[in-house]
Amino acid sequence: MLVAYAPALVAAAASFAVPGVVEGARAQLLSAALAVHFLKRILEVLFVHRYSGKMELATAATISASYLLGTVNMIYALRLSRDLPDPAIDLLYPGVFVFTVGIAGNVYHHYLLSRLRADSRGGDKGYKIPKGGLFELVTCPHYLFEIMVFFGFAMISQTVFALAFASGTAAYLTGRSCATRRWYDSKFEEFPANIKALVPYIF
Repeated sequence: MLVAYAPALVAAAASFAVPGVVEGARAQLLSAALAVHFLKRILEVLFVHRYSGKMELATAATISASYLLGTVNMIYALRLSRDLPDPAIDLLYPGVFVFTVGIAGNVYHHYLLSRLRADSRGGDKGYKIPKGGLFELVTCPHYLFEIMVFFGFAMISQTVFALAFASGTAAYLTGRSCATRRWYDSKFEEFPANIKALVPYIF
């Protein structure tokens, strides 16, 4: 997973060193948010996540290329839009807020998942239903907050590419959330029917 995340972090951080790329608050906050996001992921790989299996190098390289190209293109799309008129509605600081809530919620729920796996290292090797936080309401709150992170990027940059990337991420994670919800339902007879897949009380 370090292979998957490190190039995107390097690209976001390096954008500050390339003349003419990061000019103005919007560009600075976008590059900073991208760097924080991928630094957070790397720190989680090192100190939080507990992996149950291994990933093939080809798969890691594909994921890495996706994140790298997404990061570079978000920064570049904003650079290309520099001379265009400012958006009629400025979503820069609301975007920073959405990003911050998303990153904090994602970290917290990843921590809860890591504790669940740590508890399973003893005699009990069976699967468990996650508890705490929004796990009481949805099966994948970490995905919900991850979606918020990417829409935070879109709101900060206000470019079509960032919105498209966020929408694609949301569609992918929604599908994974539904699959996870069905998996829990098949594994646990007592799985609560009121727990949704992704959005509390709705979906």
